[in-house]
Amino acid sequence: MSMGINKDTLIMELQSAITGFVIDPEWIPDNLGYLIINDLARYMCDQAFLSDWEELKKGMDFLERSLEGGDSYMRDLVHECLETFLSCDHVGEIKKYFGPQTLELWNQFMDETYQRRVRDRNLH
Repeated sequence: MSMGINKDTLIMELQSAITGFVIDPEWIPDNLGYLIINDLARYMCDQAFLSDWEELKKGMDFLERSLEGGDSYMRDLVHECLETFLSCDHVGEIKKYFGPQTLELWNQFMDETYQRRVRDRNLH
């Protein structure tokens, strides 16, 4: 079994998993994971807007694999990514591509906020 994705392999793994996603070159030397993952979340939101489901699936597969190794840094990054999805108008479409671990994290921390926003939007 391969090692999970961690802080040291994040950039390499992400670049090979989602070739259409371009990491800001200024963030690579210092391995600025939180800035990178927030950009990834916005990129995935854009892909949902464009109905690029194949690219969106690659992104969700990457997030799911990021959780597989049990690395706390990667879990925090995925959590951050999911939090950024809350501000995406297309999160409903994105959720369809969640893997089991991603869905569990979403349900644990984000779903209540998401459901409240959906209700609030429907009231207006």
